[in-house]
Amino acid sequence: MLHNIFEQLQFLVFDIKRWKPFSLKSIFYLFFEQGIWGVVIYRLGRMLFLVEIPIIKIIFRFIAFLMHKFAEMFLGVSLKPGTAIGPGIYVGHTGSIVIHPRATIGKNLNIGTGVIIGEKGVGHGGYPVIGDDVYIGVGAKILGDIKIGNKVKIGANAVVLSDIPDGATAVGVPAKIIKEN
Repeated sequence: MLHNIFEQLQFLVFDIKRWKPFSLKSIFYLFFEQGIWGVVIYRLGRMLFLVEIPIIKIIFRFIAFLMHKFAEMFLGVSLKPGTAIGPGIYVGHTGSIVIHPRATIGKNLNIGTGVIIGEKGVGHGGYPVIGDDVYIGVGAKILGDIKIGNKVKIGANAVVLSDIPDGATAVGVPAKIIKEN
């Protein structure tokens, strides 16, 4: 349990490094980036969510829920603490970003505003599994029991309803692969 909690702190360091702070001035500006606020709130909530001590677990999960709701209402980023997201998530701009808590996401995810990652429909089950080094453009939707490979690029406003192999680029509604590695 402690390993998983401290791992989230390490992931947070990787997340912040994705913003590439290169000077004292750029570090100052990071405090005003809503995307980084959303990621920090997610990581802290995730740490609380991973605590497995019986009574404390309930209290910590409630606090994590409140933190999530704050980020959802004021930042437009819905990264639920139950969601497994690898290190290096980059949220460049906030606003209507929703990730289902049962989705699984690898490392170095770049995610644009207006992205939804979740079920295909009410009661249809199945959640996306997203690999490493994936770019998801503004307004894209990734829905259902699908697998997105590593080093995939998904274009703006694409609606992904089927698997995408490693290294591919997909665009359109429904998304079609226009380039494969």
